[in-house]
Amino acid sequence: MKLRYILISVLIIAVLIVGAIFIFPKLTGNTTSNNTSGTSTTNTTNSTGTTPTQNSAQTSTNQPSATATTTVTVPQEMKTVIEENKTEVFVDTSNQLATDYPSQMIPLYGVLTVGDSYQITNGAGDPGWTTSYVSNLSTNEIIAFYRPLLEKQSDFSEETAAQSTYLDATASGYTISITVSPNNQQKTDLEGNSAVTIFIEQN
Repeated sequence: MKLRYILISVLIIAVLIVGAIFIFPKLTGNTTSNNTSGTSTTNTTNSTGTTPTQNSAQTSTNQPSATATTTVTVPQEMKTVIEENKTEVFVDTSNQLATDYPSQMIPLYGVLTVGDSYQITNGAGDPGWTTSYVSNLSTNEIIAFYRPLLEKQSDFSEETAAQSTYLDATASGYTISITVSPNNQQKTDLEGNSAVTIFIEQN
């Protein structure tokens, strides 16, 4: 009888040992796996949730706080000047200009390369656009287009300083400022004879 009890005890102990060796590691592994999976899911969720916020913040800093609302109505005298010079007027077939840039009123003239074009909001909160480009035309040729385009509009003025010519006017509810200068390739990083910068701001 004692021998039988001893054998049964040994058998029970062996079963417990086998269980400890094979079953407990599996249970522990499943727990670890579940925890890892949960962490991974949490991280993925955080990553997915955070990225749009960052992109949204970055996008918002690159966008104007307000966009132009005044309808652009081109005066007839401006239409005439544009029509008479249409062979050199830039046609934006590759979407290089900022959204809703009013090319019908202030087109780019004699373009070799468009440098930048953005929607903007100025310090007073007024929306508008800024655009810069370089041209192989001379500064005089470019001024000969923009001067008659603006000279019959309200508040027209023209100033020259340090080889740059500044043309300003108001048309269709927008303040227009155009600067024409000899191109400085070190500043523009673009080849060309002349550099033109245009600011258009809603009044």
